[in-house]
Amino acid sequence: MDILETIAAIATPPGPSARGIVRLSGPRAWPIAMETFQPDRPWPWPRFPEIRSGELAIDGLAPRLRAMVALWPAPRTYTGQAIAEIHLVGSPPILDLLLSHGLARGARPAEPGEFTLRGFLSGRIDLTRAEAVLGVIEATSASQLDAALQQLAGGLSGPILALRDRLLDVVAGLEASLDFVDEPDVDPVERSALTAELDRAADHLTDLARRLDDRNRPEGYPRVVLVGPPNAGKSRLFNAVLGRDRAIVSPMAGTTRDYLTALADCDGLTVEVVDTAGIEETTGTLESRAQEHRARQADRADLLLDCWPAPWGARPFSIPDGRPRLHVETRIDEADRLVASDKIGTSSKTGEGLADLKTAIARAIRLGDSGANLPIGTAARCRGSLLAAIEALRSGSESIQLGAGDELIAFDLRLAVEELGKVVGAVVTDDILDRIFRRFCIGK
Repeated sequence: MDILETIAAIATPPGPSARGIVRLSGPRAWPIAMETFQPDRPWPWPRFPEIRSGELAIDGLAPRLRAMVALWPAPRTYTGQAIAEIHLVGSPPILDLLLSHGLARGARPAEPGEFTLRGFLSGRIDLTRAEAVLGVIEATSASQLDAALQQLAGGLSGPILALRDRLLDVVAGLEASLDFVDEPDVDPVERSALTAELDRAADHLTDLARRLDDRNRPEGYPRVVLVGPPNAGKSRLFNAVLGRDRAIVSPMAGTTRDYLTALADCDGLTVEVVDTAGIEETTGTLESRAQEHRARQADRADLLLDCWPAPWGARPFSIPDGRPRLHVETRIDEADRLVASDKIGTSSKTGEGLADLKTAIARAIRLGDSGANLPIGTAARCRGSLLAAIEALRSGSESIQLGAGDELIAFDLRLAVEELGKVVGAVVTDDILDRIFRRFCIGK
C-alpha cells in the first residue's frame, strides 16, 4: 500500500448511533473533507488542531445536516499525516454516502488497521503500542483493558527502548575501544560494572517473559486442546485445522495414545492445537499413561474443543471445569439432522464448518483472559525475542567473567539489541506487520 495516498473510512462501529465518524488521513485529507462540508464562516487552514461547525454539502442529501469537522495538522497526529474527521449523526446510509463522496474526490478506502499502521511507519507509535490499540478494542474485562492501556501508555516499550539504547551505548564503547585502543580520550569499559548491569537487564527481561506466559509454553501461543470420546474424529479434525496430515487417522477407536501439537492460523491468530487421546476407562498401563497425558494437556488449555460425533449425544464422561470451551460436532456429513445452534458443526471430509470453527477459536481466545499482563497478541509475538535477548545478555555476562575479548562481548550485546528491536518494531518484517494489522477492523 502507498502511504502517501489519502485514505478514508468510517471509524465508528456498524449500525445506527448518536454519532458517526468518517476519518481521512493523507496529503489531501483536509481539502477532501472540506469539499463535503460548508463551515458556518470561512476560515484559513489552521496551524493547530481545530474543530469547525457547519453543514454537510454533498449531492443526494437534502436538507443539509449539521456536522463538525476536526482538523489535525501533520506531523503531530496519530498517523503522522494531516487528519480530518467529519462528525455527524450516525446513520449508516448517510455515512456511506459521505464516504462515497470522499472516495470520488481522490481518497481510497483504508485497509484494516491502516491508520494505526501509518502511525507506526511514521514513528508516532512503536509496534507494542500498535498492538495495544487492538487490545483496547478487543478488551472484554477490566483486567484486559487495564493491561492494554498500560501498554498503550508505553509500559512495555518504554523500559525496553531504554535498555536497548543503553546496550547500544555499551556496544559503541566496546567497539571504540577496539578501533581506538591507543587514543587517550576513549576510556576502557569497566567490566565488573558491566557484568552487574547485564545481569540486572537479563533478570528484568526474565521477569517480563514469565509474565507473558505463566504456563511456560515453548512458543508462547494460546493452547487449543481437542478432547472427546475415542473415535470422535478428533485426529481428523486436528489435521483439517492444520491443513495437512499430522496425526495418524484410523476407524479403530484408541488410535491416538500420546498427544500431538502443531501451530495453526485461526483467522489471523496463531494458536497451538493439541490432539489428545479419547476419554475412556483405562484397562492397562499404556491406556493410563495416555489418559494422564490427555488430562495434563486439558488442564493447560486456554480453550477446549469438546468434540462429539454428530448427532450430539449424552456425555458418559466429564471434561475439566473452569476452562473456556467450544462444543464441536464432528462428521456432520454422516448425520441426518441439523446441528444445534449452540454447537459448531464440522466435517473433516468435506471441509464444511472449518472456517466457522477457526473464526470461533480466534474469537474465544481473544475474548478470554490469557493469564498474562499484556495483550495476548503481544505475548505470543514477543516471548521468543525476549528469551533470545536474555540468552544473549547471559552469554555476554559469562564472556566478561571468562575474560573474553571486547569483540565477543560486543557480538552478544548486538544480538540482544536486535532481539529487543524486534519487540518494539525497530527490526520488523512485512510478515509480522501483516499478522498484526490484518486483525484490525477498517477505520482504526
